[in-house]
Amino acid sequence: MNALQYAQNVVELFSLPDSYFRVRELMESDTASLDDIAEVILLDPVLTSKLLKLANSAVYRLPYQVDSVSKALLVLGKTQVYNLILSIGISSACSQISTSAIDLDRFWEQSVNAALIARYLANHLALKQADRVYVAGLLHNIGELVVAQVDPELASSCEKYTTELKPWQLQQRVLGFTYASCGAELLNLWQLPDAIVEPLALQHNSQFEARSKEELIVYLSVRLALANQHPELYNIKTLVDPFLFELLQLKQADLLKAVDFCNTEGLFILSVLNPRISTIY
Repeated sequence: MNALQYAQNVVELFSLPDSYFRVRELMESDTASLDDIAEVILLDPVLTSKLLKLANSAVYRLPYQVDSVSKALLVLGKTQVYNLILSIGISSACSQISTSAIDLDRFWEQSVNAALIARYLANHLALKQADRVYVAGLLHNIGELVVAQVDPELASSCEKYTTELKPWQLQQRVLGFTYASCGAELLNLWQLPDAIVEPLALQHNSQFEARSKEELIVYLSVRLALANQHPELYNIKTLVDPFLFELLQLKQADLLKAVDFCNTEGLFILSVLNPRISTIY
């Protein structure tokens, strides 16, 4: 099977909550007000609780408490709230997956770390759509869950990466495609915005010229998260071309601060998005 066929096999299993689709419909409407959107979100108490927790986290660094959905919409704006709801919805869908084929603790920790690193770097570079790279970072390895459901043995084989054989290289050898390709196919089936799907799809493309800063940040964040997850195997120097730092005008200190940020805030974000996994820490 190819990457698309794997994604098609699980698209019904990995189903987004109905509340996400209702919110998206209202946000795309020219006539719906912020109050209309808030009312739909409030119908889902779990979504409401997670949304407010994330809005008040260090990820957004707001100077005051956001104590209502209406205030979250007003302060963060519809786009950022949409992306927050998207990350909550997909995390909820993925949290229903139970498999012994892969290390789920490692999967979630690395996903959250990539998201936080991406957002930190996007804020540092003053990008307007920092929340989009956050979502792309969070979902960067969702293809692993797809393969773990369809073919657990192959997913298990793809965990046996080494210093010389990087995860995406092993995936290509075992599957004929990478988890990035498979994840992008799933997100396309969900009709997610191209601005989120493209950086995820291109996360292993080392042709940096003519690439957007968002795509380059996701590329870098995935590698920083991997090095942070497996310091015994990888480090920044072996995973990232120094030319990328020049393109983004980043210094070593900026990268270390991004990793420190994910290590500091990761457990809280993990506890919101996937409480079942976070209880082990």
